[in-house]
Amino acid sequence: MTITLTPEIENAIAEQAQREGTTAERLALDSLRNLFVTPKPTPEDILGLAAQVYKGLSDKEKDEVEKIALDRDHFFGERSTH
Repeated sequence: MTITLTPEIENAIAEQAQREGTTAERLALDSLRNLFVTPKPTPEDILGLAAQVYKGLSDKEKDEVEKIALDRDHFFGERSTH
């Protein structure tokens, strides 16, 4: 497949690639792959997303998040029997 980019898109990709320290071709391919191919998340990816939950939260808010996460009934819509 051959794709012809408009100058506007080509410049935007080139600028972003330079900021990221990669090539325009690698950035374009990686971006298309991320858009169209469903990647299987790695355990590290999942842990990284989970860690983002805590950013900027107070200790009290972190405790509340953990309490909700440990309450399985909360996720399954069932009434708590405890």
